[in-house]
Amino acid sequence: MTVVLGPYPLCALCRQTNGGLLAVRHRQVHLRAHGRQSCVDRGLAGLIASLWAVGDTRSCCEDEQGRAYVVPASDSLEAAEQVLTRLRLRPELEHGTIYFRVPRPSRLHDVQYVRRALAEPAGQVFVWRTDQHGTAR
Repeated sequence: MTVVLGPYPLCALCRQTNGGLLAVRHRQVHLRAHGRQSCVDRGLAGLIASLWAVGDTRSCCEDEQGRAYVVPASDSLEAAEQVLTRLRLRPELEHGTIYFRVPRPSRLHDVQYVRRALAEPAGQVFVWRTDQHGTAR
């Protein structure tokens, strides 16, 4: 059985290993990083390389009704969420899938850009505490 989800073909290697999936909705690039390899949406290649540094992913999409998403392996969920938070992408977890808005213009395709962004200091984090009346303390 073959599956065609869009006009953009997977590479020959990925067509052999992806259970009949031949083509998808977004342009693909074959990514090799951290002992893993797969065709991924070109617009997320740099991000996926960084996610593979901390865990595994099952799927990704650069634009699903205005949001991008990654599906990390269950044991990689927290680490993936931390990477996306660190990149200020405001991740939203829904049933094991992490959705986020891609800033425009985006450089999430650029491995070096994503690595540099993750290496920057996270900045200050403020924690507001309120009393029983809702007054900030």
